[in-house]
Amino acid sequence: MKKYAERLKSEQGFTLIEMIAALTLFSMIVGIISMVTMFGFRSYHKITIENSLRDEADIIMSTIINELYTFAPERVENTTLTNGITLKKGSTTDEVITFSQGSLVIGAITDEPDPDDPRTAIHSTLTGSVISSTSADGRTCQATFPCESGLIKIKLKLAQEYDGRTYTMELESKFGF
Repeated sequence: MKKYAERLKSEQGFTLIEMIAALTLFSMIVGIISMVTMFGFRSYHKITIENSLRDEADIIMSTIINELYTFAPERVENTTLTNGITLKKGSTTDEVITFSQGSLVIGAITDEPDPDDPRTAIHSTLTGSVISSTSADGRTCQATFPCESGLIKIKLKLAQEYDGRTYTMELESKFGF
């Protein structure tokens, strides 16, 4: 018991070199742990944004397909002023699907885009996205030559900003009408 009591009374401490070595090792370990943690957070946010972009792309594609098959147009033609298509039914009913000012617009030609429309409420910007139609033989569907059947080509360019960075995704799809 005397041995332990004498050790407690001992006034020996650490030398300066031992303290510097211990602090250096401690700071290296803390630095490595913080780098791994920050990399994990960045990867998590990047994956979250990529998933969000994919989800929105799926929503946009299904919205366009649903609108096309719900409206059931007799003819389809490319719009001349915007990157979109006009669905024509009968002689008076027209509906436009287009990308305008970074967002998806669906509706009658005279309608203003509704910001509360759940079909077009997207968090990503769609600047540079294009939707067009071609006939089965490859010619472009125009007002002078509307198509009764053919392909709808959609090129989506989605972008979202997070923490000062812009994350983008490009998708292309074709389907028949």
